[in-house]
Amino acid sequence: MAELSDILSVIAEALGPYDPDEAVVEALRTLLDNRYEGLIVVDAEGRVVYMNRENERFLGLARGAAKGRHITDLIPSSRLHVVCQTGRAEVGHLQEIEGKTKVVARIPLRRDGRVVGAMGSIMFRDLREVDRLARKVRVLEDQVASYQRKLRQLPQRNRYTFDNILGRGRRLREAVDLAKRVARSDADVLLVGETGTGKELFAHAIHNESPRAHGPFVRLNCAAIPRDLAESELFGYEPGSFSGADRKGRIGKFEQAHGGTIFLDEIGELPLDIQAKLLRVLQEREVERLGGTGPRYVDFRLVAATNVDLKDLVEAGRFRADLYFRMNRMLVYLPPLRDHPEDIPLYVEHFLETHYDFEGTGKRRMAPEALAALQAYPWPGNVRELQNVVERVAWNATGPEIRLADLPPQILTADPAARAAGGEGEGTLLRQAVEEAEKRVIRRVLQITGGNKKRACELLGIHRATLYQKLARYGEK
Repeated sequence: MAELSDILSVIAEALGPYDPDEAVVEALRTLLDNRYEGLIVVDAEGRVVYMNRENERFLGLARGAAKGRHITDLIPSSRLHVVCQTGRAEVGHLQEIEGKTKVVARIPLRRDGRVVGAMGSIMFRDLREVDRLARKVRVLEDQVASYQRKLRQLPQRNRYTFDNILGRGRRLREAVDLAKRVARSDADVLLVGETGTGKELFAHAIHNESPRAHGPFVRLNCAAIPRDLAESELFGYEPGSFSGADRKGRIGKFEQAHGGTIFLDEIGELPLDIQAKLLRVLQEREVERLGGTGPRYVDFRLVAATNVDLKDLVEAGRFRADLYFRMNRMLVYLPPLRDHPEDIPLYVEHFLETHYDFEGTGKRRMAPEALAALQAYPWPGNVRELQNVVERVAWNATGPEIRLADLPPQILTADPAARAAGGEGEGTLLRQAVEEAEKRVIRRVLQITGGNKKRACELLGIHRATLYQKLARYGEK
């Protein structure tokens, strides 16, 4: 490192007395020890302070002959003196030196916020080096794009089966039984249900129960893709089909689903022109890529889902009638949670089991009155909303038991008993009338069943625990 010490001494002498700290020394060491050629240092006036031997040989100078001369006397095209004036670095600039084009870097040197000189180095000796590097970058980009295409074509892991669908309510079990029967065929399926009723879970389960279980499961949320990208996402495109397209083209979701299942969620959000092409794909089992010259055969099964009545969209002119009737052949309706509230205790227990330990307090449990309030709430967001509420109150509860007071206000105000427990006086007459009517219905059903509570629960469509809670609330046996 004798040469480095000499260089530091020369720079220090030329730029004035200065005791650089360790960080500055390390920065200079890094610059001077790198592999770049043609290192030059000038002072604030543009006079050469230091020029390495490689640069001296290239310029045909004797050792040390450049020192003290203005940089433009040696290299007319140099801008090191300009960098001293502007204080702005110039990296990756082209410069003609002795008839050769090189790529250079020019860095200002500062002391106490003042520019006291500049340092220049050659990054690439000629443009052929830049071209070779650019080719290597292009090869790497092509490899990354290839890996991305292959990754998109890999089947998604089928996470759910019908065993993952919890619930014993009659309406829900009817939907599960129908879905199981449909799954064994190869018919396209339309799942209809409100947000949060588990449409994607059913789609996974149908795929897993079908003969295509070992094929790919490809999912697309039609509401989440921009209108101008819907066609290329579904059907793919050929190279050069549009500005910004992948140079090698891209296969669409239907081709990715070849031999398996494609799940189109929120299908009612598809534009009308795409609906026309989708109808042809369903009828012919052929897709034509954007910019393509001919159809391609695809073997797939469609499972579509919607949270709106497609018939209403047809009447509003937002959904094609022929596509609606084509998809409506095999329809599975997923009931909202309010239609099977007897399953709420099972869901609550499952969600609490899933998140067993809340901040070290151990497993939570739901107090009976809190559970009754949850069953009385209509749940517009269905099971997804229930899960969010249970997890939130489990985190916020101060003890192992989740009490009525821990529940969100909208749930408390939806349950007459909860309002009474909270001391609210509004709606007393209406609450009493509802309770009296409920008591009369329960008594009448118990008379019909001869006191058989299991049979009474079946007729009332409620869980046995719910019946016992209501009997206890009304002082019945």
